[in-house]
Amino acid sequence: LVVESGRLVGIFGFKDMMSRAIAKELPLDLTPVSTVMTPNPEAVSPDTTVMEALQIMHDNKFLTLPVCESNGSVIGIVDVMDCVYASGGAE
Repeated sequence: LVVESGRLVGIFGFKDMMSRAIAKELPLDLTPVSTVMTPNPEAVSPDTTVMEALQIMHDNKFLTLPVCESNGSVIGIVDVMDCVYASGGAE
């Protein structure tokens, strides 16, 4: 997660790294995350259910979702495997 002044401004995940940095052969030691992150990512609230989070991830092809309070403060991140385990879908 990329956070400025306690607010979510972007996310930099595996897909960002592979498609925006590695695939373009950018020099990783010189490339700022801000240039390859996904800006203003969709986020969920702490009250979002596991099934709702899975549906959002599926519909949008996300692997992760930031979790933010209604005031925009970041409190965590959930990834697809968290949801799979929480729903009893993996041992």
